[in-house]
Amino acid sequence: MKPVLHFAMCLLLLPAAMLPANGGEVIDGVVVTVNHEPIFRSDWDEAVCYELFMQRKPLAQVTAADRANALQRLIDRQLLKVQMLDTHSMQPSDEELQKDLAKLRSQVPEGKGDESWQKLLASYSLSDELLKTHLRTEVQVMNFVEVRLRPNVHVQPEEIEAYYNRQLLPDLEKTGGKMISFADVEPRIRELLTQQRMDDLLDVWLHNLRQQADIQSSVPAPALSPSTEEPKASGAF
Repeated sequence: MKPVLHFAMCLLLLPAAMLPANGGEVIDGVVVTVNHEPIFRSDWDEAVCYELFMQRKPLAQVTAADRANALQRLIDRQLLKVQMLDTHSMQPSDEELQKDLAKLRSQVPEGKGDESWQKLLASYSLSDELLKTHLRTEVQVMNFVEVRLRPNVHVQPEEIEAYYNRQLLPDLEKTGGKMISFADVEPRIRELLTQQRMDDLLDVWLHNLRQQADIQSSVPAPALSPSTEEPKASGAF
């Protein structure tokens, strides 16, 4: 990963082990090795800032759990990237990345103007290029997981109908929502259940990869506990 510029605001909010030595320059160093591949402090710092930006969470509200989650995801991505036989084919095109970037800008008021957008990114120690780098990695991993796991998921028609009758309709009745016919939502329910199954398979796969990997950490073990991971969103109608 590229070195990241450490802006003062971001540094003040990172853990003590990641602060400048002797009140001066930030000393980069290895915090974790995954099968002898290093993850540097700068990688971790950058990942924390990126994830807070994507969550629209102010840096002032960063928590130890945020940092632990970011580091765990860096480890998981490293484990998954090793499984890729052809990483280039999984990468999104520049055009796709540009569309993703435009979509992100459209979701925040600061995205309407270049100056306000750049100011927002800088407040998270980010730039357009760094943002695209992280988006490219995310999409690459998602594409790989999709290709690897989706063929193993088979949702039966009765499961879709059961979800419609036992969950969707009762939820609509409780909220006073308009009733939707089964035919109209069947594809969406199928995809929702597929994504849930893929999430479950991914959890098991990552657990096995962690068990088999040589992971050495210079940060406290609790920071890498699976219990710090945030639950995945299952989707909604």
